[in-house]
Amino acid sequence: MSKHHDKHHRRASASFIDEDALGEALRRFVPDRADRAFLLRCVLDEGPTHHRGANFVLLSLLVELARRLGVDGPAPGAVRPFPMRLPPHLEDEIDDDAWPLGVPEAAMAALAGDDRRAIDAMVDCLTDGPPQHAVANVLMVQLLDAMLHRVSR
Repeated sequence: MSKHHDKHHRRASASFIDEDALGEALRRFVPDRADRAFLLRCVLDEGPTHHRGANFVLLSLLVELARRLGVDGPAPGAVRPFPMRLPPHLEDEIDDDAWPLGVPEAAMAALAGDDRRAIDAMVDCLTDGPPQHAVANVLMVQLLDAMLHRVSR
């Protein structure tokens, strides 16, 4: 690591993360308690501190915006399930091979229209990588999809 990087690098703290508050706020979007707890664990307890903190901040702000818009759950419509890519220490814990949430098709179609190849590529980009990225991305897209649906009525 360069001296320049050392001088400007700060260690992130995640002491502000309130998993219970975010879990309660996401209850309308992920109603099953066990599913919600598992997703929150992936988003807030796995990976580097700066990712956990960023996930909390972004999801909390989106939940607050959804609340202010009067959004009370996911938008109606099809969702595309996506496969789990789990680290070895979580593989034995999981019985299913798909996450308990999916990528809203309407949100992808809003960007790509009927271009299935583009939608497939978008979904791949959103869901690739470790759980703290893929799950956070899909939760954010679900919140954005619900808000887009709300403001388009």
